[in-house]
Amino acid sequence: MAVHGIVLVAEATVAELTSFLGDWTVPYSHPHESSPGITVIQPLAVSDGNGNGFTRRSLPLHTDRAHSPAPPTIVGCLYTQPSSKGGESLLLDGAEIVRAAERSTLVSEARHVVLRSRGRPWLPVISSSTDSKRYRIRYRSDQMAQPHAATVGAQPLLTMMQGALTTPAVHLFEEGQGYLIHNQRFLHGRRTFTGNREAIRIMAVVMGSSAHSHMNTGFELTNDRSDQLQG
Repeated sequence: MAVHGIVLVAEATVAELTSFLGDWTVPYSHPHESSPGITVIQPLAVSDGNGNGFTRRSLPLHTDRAHSPAPPTIVGCLYTQPSSKGGESLLLDGAEIVRAAERSTLVSEARHVVLRSRGRPWLPVISSSTDSKRYRIRYRSDQMAQPHAATVGAQPLLTMMQGALTTPAVHLFEEGQGYLIHNQRFLHGRRTFTGNREAIRIMAVVMGSSAHSHMNTGFELTNDRSDQLQG
């Protein structure tokens, strides 16, 4: 995951995933969690005001807790009950967006494409370390936050990014299948569905003592790409 930003899992249990993560991460707290770092995602009979997450509606590609200054580093999703129809997972490697921005030289406008969220500071959708070797992606476009080009020069970058979001990898996961992603790199979402689909979401931050703690500060662009997602 430190290289590709994603691990697809099969025939897995929640206990196995939390055990795997337990050696090198700590749970990330979320208001809807049922236990530290873990939230059951299923349709609710009555909306809780949290948008489409707990409904059968589609979810556009997004970063979990994108509007937070310190979002989780790792996000996992394990499906414990598949939908009757639909509910495909959408996954997009944000490293490809950064590469495209660099090729077009639009990356110089990155600090001017921001997320606007009521009552919160504006945060850049693409940010980089001082030496420009590590990047972070944060994105969502819903009632909680909206991307915005703060300058005229930044609009082409935002347009390019939104165009890239139309071509995610699509996966229909069965029971016991799912993924772990680097949340500061990969965007995820889902298509609308019918039935009582249930997923367990896991959020975590890498321990400072871990050899993978650099993931907390973003990802490096390498020649390793996540082409195995396409299918």
